[in-house]
Amino acid sequence: MATDVQRSYIKDLSVQKLKEFKEFKEMIYAAGIVDRDSKVVGEAQSIDAILDATTDYQASQMIEALIARKAPVRSRTYSQKRAERTIELLEKIKKTARGWRFE
Repeated sequence: MATDVQRSYIKDLSVQKLKEFKEFKEMIYAAGIVDRDSKVVGEAQSIDAILDATTDYQASQMIEALIARKAPVRSRTYSQKRAERTIELLEKIKKTARGWRFE
Protein backbone atom coordinates (compact mmCIF):
# COMPACT_ATOMS: atom_id res chain seq x y z
CA MET A 1 0.00 0.00 0.00
CA ALA A 2 1.15 3.57 -0.66
CA THR A 3 2.76 5.21 2.35
CA ASP A 4 1.18 8.20 4.07
CA VAL A 5 3.93 10.46 2.70
CA GLN A 6 3.40 9.17 -0.84
CA ARG A 7 -0.37 9.62 -0.55
CA SER A 8 0.00 13.18 0.63
CA TYR A 9 2.52 14.02 -2.08
CA ILE A 10 0.38 12.46 -4.82
CA LYS A 11 -2.67 14.44 -3.69
CA ASP A 12 -0.69 17.71 -3.58
CA LEU A 13 0.86 17.11 -7.01
CA SER A 14 -2.53 16.15 -8.46
CA VAL A 15 -4.00 19.47 -7.44
CA GLN A 16 -1.06 21.32 -9.00
CA LYS A 17 -0.72 19.31 -12.20
CA LEU A 18 -4.26 18.20 -13.07
CA LYS A 19 -7.57 19.95 -13.59
CA GLU A 20 -9.89 17.04 -12.80
CA PHE A 21 -9.95 13.53 -11.37
CA LYS A 22 -10.59 11.98 -14.79
CA GLU A 23 -7.13 13.17 -15.87
CA PHE A 24 -5.57 11.29 -12.95
CA LYS A 25 -7.14 8.04 -14.10
CA GLU A 26 -6.08 8.62 -17.70
CA MET A 27 -2.53 9.45 -16.59
CA ILE A 28 -2.06 6.22 -14.65
CA TYR A 29 -3.54 4.19 -17.53
CA ALA A 30 -1.32 5.91 -20.12
CA ALA A 31 1.80 5.50 -18.00
CA GLY A 32 1.12 1.77 -17.68
CA ILE A 33 0.93 1.98 -13.89
CA VAL A 34 -2.35 0.04 -13.91
CA ASP A 35 -4.12 -2.03 -16.52
CA ARG A 36 -6.98 -0.40 -18.40
CA ASP A 37 -9.10 -3.34 -17.20
CA SER A 38 -8.56 -2.42 -13.55
CA LYS A 39 -11.96 -2.37 -11.86
CA VAL A 40 -10.56 -0.51 -8.84
CA VAL A 41 -9.44 2.44 -10.94
CA GLY A 42 -12.40 2.28 -13.30
CA GLU A 43 -14.92 2.43 -10.46
CA ALA A 44 -12.93 4.79 -8.21
CA GLN A 45 -14.60 8.05 -7.24
CA SER A 46 -11.51 9.56 -5.57
CA ILE A 47 -7.74 9.43 -5.51
CA ASP A 48 -7.96 7.85 -2.06
CA ALA A 49 -9.93 4.91 -3.47
CA ILE A 50 -7.14 4.30 -5.98
CA LEU A 51 -4.36 4.78 -3.45
CA ASP A 52 -5.99 2.29 -1.07
CA ALA A 53 -5.28 -0.43 -3.65
CA THR A 54 -1.88 0.89 -4.78
CA THR A 55 1.50 -0.59 -3.93
CA ASP A 56 4.31 1.70 -2.82
CA TYR A 57 6.04 1.01 -6.15
CA GLN A 58 2.94 2.08 -8.11
CA ALA A 59 2.69 5.17 -5.92
CA SER A 60 6.27 6.10 -6.76
CA GLN A 61 5.46 5.66 -10.46
CA MET A 62 2.48 7.98 -10.05
CA ILE A 63 4.71 10.57 -8.41
CA GLU A 64 7.18 10.36 -11.30
CA ALA A 65 4.36 10.72 -13.85
CA LEU A 66 2.90 13.73 -12.01
CA ILE A 67 6.29 15.43 -11.73
CA ALA A 68 6.82 14.96 -15.47
CA ARG A 69 3.53 16.69 -16.34
CA LYS A 70 3.33 20.39 -17.01
CA ALA A 71 1.05 22.35 -14.74
CA PRO A 72 -2.12 23.49 -16.56
CA VAL A 73 -2.65 27.14 -17.30
CA ARG A 74 -5.23 28.49 -14.91
CA SER A 75 -6.86 31.80 -15.53
CA ARG A 76 -6.54 34.35 -12.75
CA THR A 77 -9.63 36.28 -13.79
CA TYR A 78 -13.29 35.42 -13.42
CA SER A 79 -15.60 35.24 -16.38
CA GLN A 80 -18.22 37.97 -16.65
CA LYS A 81 -20.99 35.50 -15.82
CA ARG A 82 -19.21 34.23 -12.70
CA ALA A 83 -18.49 37.78 -11.54
CA GLU A 84 -22.17 38.70 -11.96
CA ARG A 85 -23.31 35.63 -10.00
CA THR A 86 -20.88 36.51 -7.21
CA ILE A 87 -22.14 40.10 -7.07
CA GLU A 88 -25.75 38.88 -7.00
CA LEU A 89 -24.96 36.55 -4.12
CA LEU A 90 -23.17 39.30 -2.23
CA GLU A 91 -26.16 41.64 -2.68
CA LYS A 92 -28.48 38.90 -1.40
CA ILE A 93 -26.30 38.43 1.69
CA LYS A 94 -26.15 42.19 2.31
CA LYS A 95 -29.96 42.41 2.00
CA THR A 96 -30.36 39.61 4.55
CA ALA A 97 -27.86 41.16 6.95
CA ARG A 98 -29.45 44.63 6.64
CA GLY A 99 -32.38 43.53 8.79
CA TRP A 100 -30.24 42.15 11.60
CA ARG A 101 -30.21 43.87 14.96
CA PHE A 102 -27.80 43.28 17.80
CA GLU A 103 -28.68 44.26 21.32
